[in-house]
Amino acid sequence: MREIYAEAGLSAGAIYHYFSSKEEIIKASFIFDYQRGLPLFQQAAEDPDPLPAIARLLDFFYAGLESAAALGADRVNIQGWAEALVNPQLLAPLRESFQAFLDELSKLVRRGQAMGVINPALGPEAVGEVILSSYFGLYLQKAFQPELDVAKYKAVVISLINGNFKGTPN
Repeated sequence: MREIYAEAGLSAGAIYHYFSSKEEIIKASFIFDYQRGLPLFQQAAEDPDPLPAIARLLDFFYAGLESAAALGADRVNIQGWAEALVNPQLLAPLRESFQAFLDELSKLVRRGQAMGVINPALGPEAVGEVILSSYFGLYLQKAFQPELDVAKYKAVVISLINGNFKGTPN
């Protein structure tokens, strides 16, 4: 909490004027992150081609990850996620936001399947879960390996999404 006071440039009394507990601060950060992503998901839903829309979503999430890491906030977020695993008050909004993102990704996948650009044999929810897992996995990996090159990671994920992972035989 002292770190939060210092980062915010506020006293404990000022912080507790807005939040009654540490849990409320964490919950507010979960809700903020969720709300920050909503306009991008709306733009993605309106994009005529779902594959570039998914790539832009990854750009947004991966850029956010890099800026959080640069500020040292990545570890704070990971601690918040861990706290949510044992605190139902925190778990509920986190699950809601993850589910909302998964639902939107699944819609994009279904649209891509209907257009013939995404394999129709794949489960849309499973595709969305893999895309989200690429973000969460990278988030954790970046916390352990700050030097990890997010651009190279993203290039591989986009290559997998676009079906360009397999090389041509000699």
